[in-house]
Amino acid sequence: MERNVLENALRESVQESINELGWANLAEIGTALRKKGVKYGKLSTFIASFPHIIETRVDNSLSPPVVYAKLKQQYQASA
Repeated sequence: MERNVLENALRESVQESINELGWANLAEIGTALRKKGVKYGKLSTFIASFPHIIETRVDNSLSPPVVYAKLKQQYQASA
């Protein structure tokens, strides 16, 4: 897949997976990407290859720790 197609699929997957705080669990993003036919290898590496549109955080209060991602402000869909 071309990079712009992957970027669009990633943006859509994050938007589909966000919670009430605006963050999406990486596992849910991965599921959404697979449904779109995106083959990404290791998800965290795939996400890290789009630092211009995605920011991440780790919730270490959970066991195992959970990684969340959200679109950077300029890439968020307008309401």
